[in-house]
Amino acid sequence: MNTTYIWIITEGQDTCIGQIVEEVIRENTDKSQSCCFHKDDIARTSNNNGITILQPHKGNLEVCIKEHLEIPLIVMLVGGEEGSFEAAMENLKRSFPVLVIDGSGKAADFICKGFRMGMNNSSKEFKSELIEAAKMLYGSNDEESNTIQTKCEELITQLQDEMAGNSKSIHVYSVHETAYTLDRTIQDILFDVFYLDEKNEDKLTDNILHFADLWNRPDITEKEIFKLENSKVLEKLQKKLCIKESKLSKLFTNALKDDRIDLVRQVLEYILDKELYKTFLDHSLEGLYETNGCLGKYIFLELKDNTLKQKKIVDMINDAVIKILGSEEMKPFEKGDEIGINDIFKHLFIWAVLMNRRDLAMLFWKRDGDYICSALFASSLAKRLAENASAEAFMDEQTALWESSRHYEDLAYSVMTELYLNDRKHARQLLVTEVKRYNSTTIFEITEKFTLMKFMGHAACQTKLNKIWKGQIKGETSNLKAIVFAVTFLPILKWDILKLDKTGKRAKNKVTQSERLGTKEQENNTTFLQSAPNWMRKIYYFYNSPLIKFLFSVLTYLTMLVVFSLFVLTDLHSIEDKFPSIYEYIVYAWAASSLTEEIRQAIAMNHFQSFEWRQLTLNAMTWFSFWTLFELLMYCMFIMSVILRFTLSAEHFYNARMMYAVTLGTFIINSMQFFLVSKQIGPKVIMIGRMMFDVIFFILIFAVFLFGFGVIYQATMYPNTLPGFPLFQNLVYMPYWQLYGELFLEQFYGTLPDDCTENVELYSNGTMDRCPLRNQINTFVLSVYMVVTHIVLVNLLIAMFSHTFTKVQDNNELVWKFHRFSLIQEYYDRSSLVPPFIILSHLKIFILYIKNRCTGKRKNKFKITETDAENEKLAILEKDAVYSHLNSSTRLRRRRARNMNAEKDGFEASYEKDTDLSLQEQINVLSSDVDIIQKNLEETLKTVKQIMATKQNVLIVEVPRGIHS
Repeated sequence: MNTTYIWIITEGQDTCIGQIVEEVIRENTDKSQSCCFHKDDIARTSNNNGITILQPHKGNLEVCIKEHLEIPLIVMLVGGEEGSFEAAMENLKRSFPVLVIDGSGKAADFICKGFRMGMNNSSKEFKSELIEAAKMLYGSNDEESNTIQTKCEELITQLQDEMAGNSKSIHVYSVHETAYTLDRTIQDILFDVFYLDEKNEDKLTDNILHFADLWNRPDITEKEIFKLENSKVLEKLQKKLCIKESKLSKLFTNALKDDRIDLVRQVLEYILDKELYKTFLDHSLEGLYETNGCLGKYIFLELKDNTLKQKKIVDMINDAVIKILGSEEMKPFEKGDEIGINDIFKHLFIWAVLMNRRDLAMLFWKRDGDYICSALFASSLAKRLAENASAEAFMDEQTALWESSRHYEDLAYSVMTELYLNDRKHARQLLVTEVKRYNSTTIFEITEKFTLMKFMGHAACQTKLNKIWKGQIKGETSNLKAIVFAVTFLPILKWDILKLDKTGKRAKNKVTQSERLGTKEQENNTTFLQSAPNWMRKIYYFYNSPLIKFLFSVLTYLTMLVVFSLFVLTDLHSIEDKFPSIYEYIVYAWAASSLTEEIRQAIAMNHFQSFEWRQLTLNAMTWFSFWTLFELLMYCMFIMSVILRFTLSAEHFYNARMMYAVTLGTFIINSMQFFLVSKQIGPKVIMIGRMMFDVIFFILIFAVFLFGFGVIYQATMYPNTLPGFPLFQNLVYMPYWQLYGELFLEQFYGTLPDDCTENVELYSNGTMDRCPLRNQINTFVLSVYMVVTHIVLVNLLIAMFSHTFTKVQDNNELVWKFHRFSLIQEYYDRSSLVPPFIILSHLKIFILYIKNRCTGKRKNKFKITETDAENEKLAILEKDAVYSHLNSSTRLRRRRARNMNAEKDGFEASYEKDTDLSLQEQINVLSSDVDIIQKNLEETLKTVKQIMATKQNVLIVEVPRGIHS
C-alpha cells in the first residue's frame, strides 16, 4: 500500500496468501516501505541461533509486538482453515483487532456470517446456516458426518463465546466492496486503536492530524476535529498554525503541496484569523514554491538561483510573474513589501495558479477580492505558462495550462454576466476602474494586453466601447447623422444630439472620463467648460468624440492621398529642373506630423510611466502588429524618397521617381485600416493581414523549388555563364514567371530569335542576348516543375488560405471586437486636431509631460481612480455577482449567456426555451440542477445540525435582490 507503511507477517511462506503478499510487496518496493515476513522463517532463524522456536497459533509474536514494542497490531484473516480460525479466536481473547475478509472462503466466511447474523440468535435456521458455513473449513474429507457436525457445533460455540465479549474487535471487509477500499479499512482500525489508547486531548488531536495527513483522510478530520461542537478544541488548535513544526502546519502545507482540496477547505472554513495565515506564509510560502510538477516552480527557482543578493519572497514572486507575463506593470505586489494581511489569499491564489492547481486556486479566489480582475490575471498567467511550456520541455503540462487559462477567462466572463444583469452602469464602470491591488491596472488593460478575446466580446465590454466611441453623443444617434452634423457644422447648434448635464461638467462615472489628474491645467479646463455657454460646450464635446476624430482623420488622409498622387503624377521633377511645389510641401508636413503621432501612440500603448529600455523590449512583441510594421516600412520608404528627391541628379532621378511611386502605393494600401471600424469589412482586413504570414511561409517553400529548377535551366541552357548579379537574375527569372503561366517554350525548343547570338564576345559585352542551347532534359524538367508548382504548391497556398479563413471566419466577430478596442483607444487618445495641425497638440503634450514628470504627477488615460466609498460599493456588487454565479444552475447560466450574445449582437435580449437542446443535453442540464439542489440541501442540513448541537441562536435576515447599495 502506498499510503500506509506496515510490516506484514504471514502464517508461513508455503501458504498461498503468504506467497501472494510477498510477491506484491516485492513488485512495489519503489512505491512503498512495507515489508513482508513469514512465521516459519522467523522460527527457523531463531532455532539456528539457539533461540526457542515460536509455537504456532499461540500468539507469542503478536503479544511481543503489541506489549513490548508498542506497535499497533491488526490480525487479518483471509480464507483459512481450522487452525486460522483458532488463531483468530486467540487474538480476540487478547482484544487484538481482527480484520476478516468476507468472500475469501472457509474460516473468514464462517466468521463473517456469524458476525452479520448476530450470535444472540438461537433459531434453528440460524444454527443450520452456520453449520453449513462451518463445514467449509473441513472440505471434502472422509470423516464421519457426526464427527464433522460435532466439530462445527464446537466452532459455533467458540465463536459465540468470543464475540459475546469482543465483538467490537471484529471488523469485516467484503471483497465485493466498491465504495470503500481495503487500505482505508485498515487505516480506520489503526485510527481506532490510537484513539482509544490516547487519553491526553492535545496529543490525541495531534495524532488525528498526523494520520489524516499521512493517509489523506479528510473524513477523519471532519468527523473528529473540524466541526462546530469542537469550538474549544479549534480555538486552541488554530494557534498552532503559526508554529512551523506543528501537526496542523504540516497538514496544511502538505495539503497545499499535494493538492488535497478537502483538507484545505476544512482548514479555511474553521480557522478564520488572517493573522495566523500571515504567520504561516511567512515561514512556509517559499517552501510552497518548491512544489514539484509545474513550470512555475522552475521559473521561480531559476530566478532565485540567479539572484546575487538575498531577496524577500514578495520580490522574488514579482520577478517570476514579470518574467512570465513580460511586463513590469503586471507585478501583483508592491516592491519590497512584506506579506500584507489583505494579500493572504491573493498570495495563495497566485501560487496555486503558478503551480496549476485549479481547484485550490478557486478556493482562494472565493476568499479574496477583485474577483474579475483576479480571474483574468490568472488566465493571463496560465496562458503565458502554456506558451512557454512548449519551449521548456513541459509539453505534458501545456494542455492542462491551456484548459486552466480558458477556465479562468470563462469564470471572469460568467461573473461579469451576473454583474451586468444586476447593475449595468456599475458593471461598465468596473472595466475602467483602477484595481489598486494589481498595481493600479484595469480589467480592460489586462484583457487587451494578453489577448483575452472572449471576455472582450462580452456585452458589457462592447457597450462600454460604444459609449467611449460616441463620447457625449447620444447612443441612439446614427453614424450617418453624426457624419452629416460633423461636415455641415451648423446643425449641431440646433439639434439635441448631445448629453450635457446641467452643470456642464462630465459626470464622475461617464465612460469618456479619463483618470483624475489633479493638475492645474485640468482644473482650468473644467472651470472653463462649466462657465462656457451650451453651444460652445456642444462643439467641444461633439468634435472631441472618437467617432468624429476618426471621421476627420479619414477625410484628411484621403485628401493627402489626392495631393500626394497629384504631384507624383503631374509635378515631380529633379531639383535641377524645378523646385518642389506647394503640394509636395503639404505632403511633407502631413507625413511629419503623422509620424510624430505614430510615435506618440507607440509610447502611449506601452503606458510609459517612466521611460525604460527594458520595458520597451519586453513589450515590443505585443505592440508590433502587422499594420504597425507596415506603417513603419511606409514611413521609412517616404523618408528614403525625400532623401533621394533632394540628392539625385536629373540623370538618375528616375530612382527617386520610382521610390515615390512605390511609397504612394503603400500609403494607399495603408488606408485599408479605416475599414476596421466596420463590423462587416473589418474582419476581412484582419484576415488579409493574417494571410500575409501564410504568403511568407509559402515563399520560403517555393524558394526551394525556384532555385532548384532554376539551376537546372541555367546549367543546361546557358552553360559557363560569367558570375555576377545577372546570373542570380537568370536563376529566378524563368521559374518565377512560369508559376503564372509564362512557359518560355521557344527557348526550350531552341527556336532562335533574330536578336540573339552564340558569339561569346557579343553576349558578354551586352551587345546581344545569348541564344539558349536545346536540351531534351529541359522539357521533362519543365513538366515536373509545372506539376509541383501548379498542382502541389498552389493548392497548398489555397489550403493555407482556406484554413486561415475558416479559423478567422468561425470567430470573426470576436476577433473584430477585440481589435476594435485598440482602434477606439487610439482615437480616444488622439487629438481633435488633424495633421499637420496636430503637431501643436504634440508640443502641448510634451510640455505637460515634462512638467508632470518633474512634479511627480503622471497622466494615464482610459482609467478612473474612484473614491474609497465607490470602490467599496463596486466590491460589494462584484461579490454579490460571484455568489449568484456560484449558486446558479446550469440552465440559468445557459439562458444568461444567450441573452448576453443577443444583446452584444444588437438585438433585444429575450429568454429562450430549452427545446433547441438535444435530449441528452436536457438530461445533463437537469442532472446538474438536481446535483446543485442536493448539495445545497445537504450543506444546509449539516449546518442546522451543528447549530442545534451547539445550541446557538440564529438571526435570519432576508434582503431583496433588487437592492444594490
